[in-house]
Amino acid sequence: ESQKFIECCDCGEYLKKAERRLNEEMERVTHYLDAQSETKITNVVEKEMIANHMVRLIQMENSGLVNMLLDDKYEDLGRMYVLFRRVQDGLLKIREVMTSHIRETGKQLVTDPERLKDPVEFVQRLLDEKDKYDNIITLSFNNDKTFQNALNSSFEYFINLNARSPEFISLFVDEKLRKGLKGVSEEDVEIILDKVMMLFRYLQEKDVFEKYYKQHLAKRLLSGKTVSDDAERSLIVKLKTECGYQFTSKLEGMFTD
Repeated sequence: ESQKFIECCDCGEYLKKAERRLNEEMERVTHYLDAQSETKITNVVEKEMIANHMVRLIQMENSGLVNMLLDDKYEDLGRMYVLFRRVQDGLLKIREVMTSHIRETGKQLVTDPERLKDPVEFVQRLLDEKDKYDNIITLSFNNDKTFQNALNSSFEYFINLNARSPEFISLFVDEKLRKGLKGVSEEDVEIILDKVMMLFRYLQEKDVFEKYYKQHLAKRLLSGKTVSDDAERSLIVKLKTECGYQFTSKLEGMFTD
């Protein structure tokens, strides 16, 4: 049966059939068989329908794991997670392909000369990419910490491939605090600042960010062009919590002066 399905179905369809067969067999046990039979029966279904075809399913052209990730196929991804979790190394295989895909697309994102022309757009794309995979992990992968860790390490890897990332993140903050947060609710401002802090944590050259941030903050304060003193203070507090007093003492001094 699994051989027949794998030849004629795309990945999403195959996973539905495997899920249905597994549920049918478990239901049959409750109706007709000794409860102790269930493990043996489900082991056979798992081996024949999932374990034997994992790699082929993941790599299926036009419908495999990468396509599901690209198209935000939350339901199919969730089904793959639940089924693959039942077999040895199933989740590891999903995680490896997801990690490789995120690193590759992230690398293209931060090294494409066209995308380096607009620092604010550059950072926004990073935030959009992070939101995308946070949603997939929350909605499809059961908030699995190992997937979250893989996502974080992938972002840390590619964000530091571009030496200008610290400067661009500071420019993004500058744009938001000069005009981008006008009319935005306090709650939404905090969400944006928290997202900036998330990218900041990935930076290996945090002192480079600090250098640019000081320059940009000084210009905002001297020209009176900050949209919110509260937002400025809030970000400094977040940086202080993250990096300690030494990191932000001069920033706080500039603000109070």
